[in-house]
Amino acid sequence: MPKYVIRLLGEEAKPEWLANVNPLVVVVFVVVITQLTKKYKAVTVMLIGMLIMPFSALAMAMSQSLGSITGPEMNVLGLFTMYPLTLMMIIGIGIQGLAECFISPRFLEYFANQAPDGEEGVYMGFSHLHSFFSALIGLTMSGFLLEAYCPDPKTLPAGITEIERASYYANAHVIWYYFVAIALVAALSLFIFRYVTNKIDQKKLEVG
Repeated sequence: MPKYVIRLLGEEAKPEWLANVNPLVVVVFVVVITQLTKKYKAVTVMLIGMLIMPFSALAMAMSQSLGSITGPEMNVLGLFTMYPLTLMMIIGIGIQGLAECFISPRFLEYFANQAPDGEEGVYMGFSHLHSFFSALIGLTMSGFLLEAYCPDPKTLPAGITEIERASYYANAHVIWYYFVAIALVAALSLFIFRYVTNKIDQKKLEVG
């Protein structure tokens, strides 16, 4: 995300400020959402968060479409101007934070509930294994996507015009569609997992 913003808006961009949106949303909403969903099963609440997540990447993908309507800068409520990309990044990261409010508080609870007595620590330790694989795959994939759709300006041919330069970034928003797809597959996988395990549990109760 930081490289994406800097490559599209220039070195003067300050993407580190955008990173504050996620923790701000979590701090504001996590207690409320946790209280509202405490009566539901952990896996159900996690699924709600997973279904919200694709809209985060989709909002980020809409930045260039919004820019084609508003122009390079847009007026926000007559108070200040903002890049369309910045606005959609804020919205996308905010949605991501909202999804985390559903997922994170119940994630470790779910793993702890699956553990046999006395093995809660082992199960909760392995619950973070996905972070390793997602970081490894995600960071590698992001590098390839950036080079394909949003290359480093320093690697562009020297002496190109602004129109030629813009052509290299015309499809930069496509990067986020990959993450929309990943989020949808993840949500669908969790739904299938819940469906299958519910069926198994139901059969065990019938046999018992």
